[in-house]
Amino acid sequence: MSASASYDLIIIGAGPAGISAAVEARRGGLEKILLIEKGPSHSQMVRTYYKEGKRVDARYAGQEAICFGLLCLRDGDRESYLALMDTVIEQHKIPIEYNSEVWSILPKSTGGFDVKTARGLIESRCVLVAIGKMGKPNQPDYWTQIPVELRRSQQILFGINARPLKDEKILVVGGGDSAAEYADILSRDNQVTLSYRRKEFSKMNPMNRTILEKLIADSKVKALLGSNVSQVEDEAGKPRVSFSEEEFATQSFDTILYALGGVSPVEFMKSAGVKTNERGEAIVENGHESNLSGFYVAGDLLGKGTGGGSIIAGFNSAAEAVRGLLKKHFGKELEPEIVSLDHLKF
Repeated sequence: MSASASYDLIIIGAGPAGISAAVEARRGGLEKILLIEKGPSHSQMVRTYYKEGKRVDARYAGQEAICFGLLCLRDGDRESYLALMDTVIEQHKIPIEYNSEVWSILPKSTGGFDVKTARGLIESRCVLVAIGKMGKPNQPDYWTQIPVELRRSQQILFGINARPLKDEKILVVGGGDSAAEYADILSRDNQVTLSYRRKEFSKMNPMNRTILEKLIADSKVKALLGSNVSQVEDEAGKPRVSFSEEEFATQSFDTILYALGGVSPVEFMKSAGVKTNERGEAIVENGHESNLSGFYVAGDLLGKGTGGGSIIAGFNSAAEAVRGLLKKHFGKELEPEIVSLDHLKF
């Protein structure tokens, strides 16, 4: 897949940290930026977990309400916060690509990153990840009935990077882009079967569909279209899968890999090569740069008190990260814009 666009900075996640990062990047003079959001609008966590009228406090959980970038926050409620972010995005002309999930971020040998989304491949000199910690893979309805031993032994997986997969008989469950990409990668060293509940692929992008259909035509991937897994049993430490449809009967595999949407933020970072600590927080240097040059982290993935825990902490960690990447990778100096509650910009 060839790159469709090239940017100076791609920001992943349109919450407090992501929006703050975009604002600071604009303040620092970066024009070629893009903010990518999985959901249909910004601030998905606030929209999802805050009821209408719920208070949004500047001094949340006892953390300081002093801001070190352009964005700051007064005490208010859910509606005033969302309105503030609407204004910020409009005033600073922040380009946001909604309903776009990032599948992978891979460092390029020549520097920079390939950012792969459901819509295509994008190149960027730097990336900043500002997603929350609450994301998780989607589980099948029968998840609690799968033997615990299989889950503990990593014979049931939700990500391709959990452990090495080679010379195995693997069942990939799903019919979207991640399922197609898993099947493509795994088919090179494994015997791959793909189970999808529909009779045809309708949810994946055209390129992934073309690749997958060729793999099926070349007998490199076996497709069980219109199949529904009804039960998973433990057969000598390996999953034995029963299907609702008689034509598929019962089949044994070494591993089941679910590609049903959703992803653990920690696994997302690890798959890119970012080192994390035992709490699943990104290990970063000054300026919140990870072990990968040009890969920055802001917000909740840094941990409470460092970048997570409050909206203002997210604002500040993003502002610090952008100051660091501007100086190191673009030779631009950006001084902190210290804002107290009595002197807000908005």
